[in-house]
Amino acid sequence: MAPIPGVYVRRRFLPSGLLIPLREHTETAVGNPAAVQRTPGAALAVDDEVRRAWEVELPDDLHDRLTGGIERLRAELATFFSVALDPCETVAAVRYPPGSFYRTHRDRAERRDAYGLHRRAVSIVVFVNTGSPHPAADFGGGSLRLHEVAAVPRGILDITPVAGMLVAFRSSQMHEVTPVEWGTRVTIVGWLLKADEADRVTDAGGRPPIAGKRR
Repeated sequence: MAPIPGVYVRRRFLPSGLLIPLREHTETAVGNPAAVQRTPGAALAVDDEVRRAWEVELPDDLHDRLTGGIERLRAELATFFSVALDPCETVAAVRYPPGSFYRTHRDRAERRDAYGLHRRAVSIVVFVNTGSPHPAADFGGGSLRLHEVAAVPRGILDITPVAGMLVAFRSSQMHEVTPVEWGTRVTIVGWLLKADEADRVTDAGGRPPIAGKRR
């Protein structure tokens, strides 16, 4: 994929030795239906007309390796997006079986809310397996579709998942996950928050909430 202004791509972010345990855990763990915030300030809730996917909590060792890898990119991402960023404190694995999707949405809330979604500055998606039309595809469909991309026709950019690749974009950008047609799509998602110590919001466990990307 040629460089696109406003879209950061690191092709070999995940080492091959990490892909297998991430995929095995995410595909076999029970998980929970992924939630969304349907209206600004509302509680997170499951709405399978908007998002059909399962969020899986990662073991501490895998979680820490992922957040550590993202932390090593933080300065580069801050320069790329021209914004001061806090460290990435948490990520989650997301499983998309056949028929799953995520309709068009923005990750950043328009105004302050109890979940801290208003502080999201950079959205991060890491692909754990590969989608079609790649010859070694693990699933069909399930593209990351970015809207409002000025450098491409119609402003729509479809990114085919490739195992190990990281994609980052502004959390205010409209995007979606197209329906998965066959196989299971596995990704890691996280956000880098705009640096603002006085405005930090955390859940009861001390980590910013991961669930409920805003529609």
